[in-house]
Amino acid sequence: MAISLEAIVTGMNGGPEAIQQNFNKVKTEFERMNGSVVTIPKEQFTQLNGVVSMDREACRCTILKFNNFALMQIDTYVALTMKGWTYREVVSVPKSYFNGYSKFTLLGNTDRVDDENVHYNNDFHPDKGTISIYTRGSEWNNKGAGLAVCGILHN
Repeated sequence: MAISLEAIVTGMNGGPEAIQQNFNKVKTEFERMNGSVVTIPKEQFTQLNGVVSMDREACRCTILKFNNFALMQIDTYVALTMKGWTYREVVSVPKSYFNGYSKFTLLGNTDRVDDENVHYNNDFHPDKGTISIYTRGSEWNNKGAGLAVCGILHN
């Protein structure tokens, strides 16, 4: 797959348009490779288990589906009240989008550190269609967290 993408730099004129053009080039190439692109609507994200609030505008999930696997990126932003060193599933999406895939291989790292030097981890669970968080250290009192996971769905 060889795609010529335009470099995007902070403050450039036409940045959003260039991003959309790059996305369209990638989408066209995936379609050529017999893949399909699915986006889960933000209205289908559900907050769970003590989530104080969820920013609907930050809810994004794109799945690039192929014959035997899919690539997925999922993002959201939630505010939580939790004790330190606590695990909790906090957001769900309909698992029907994942074509019955039972395994998720992470691409990248789920360790996060926010602007206040608070550490946490997040992960994705295809069997339930949920994003989880594991707080480390500090107690959270209506504290916000950006959750983002990218990986490969497969069996």
